[in-house]
Amino acid sequence: MPVTFTVAHSGRMCAGMVDNISLGGVLLLTDEQLAHGDRIIIHIPITVDMTVTLEAAIVRTSSLGEVGVAFMSLDDEAMQRLAELVDARAKHDA
Repeated sequence: MPVTFTVAHSGRMCAGMVDNISLGGVLLLTDEQLAHGDRIIIHIPITVDMTVTLEAAIVRTSSLGEVGVAFMSLDDEAMQRLAELVDARAKHDA
């Protein structure tokens, strides 16, 4: 799933692909150089006309461009939208 994200300390807008998603975070595939502890704002498309914007932190990096991202805080609405997306993807992948 294609996503965009903003690197908090620089304001740089970047692109990536979500390889895996859960209520706790995502595995992000990107060519951007990110470091453990970096904060990002990730914009996850829920539907064609709806995006959930979440604060997150980089918790793992690899030389292959795989980045472990943990969501920092989810309000009730974001949690509900994210849960619906995770459920829909799980059914699609089954």
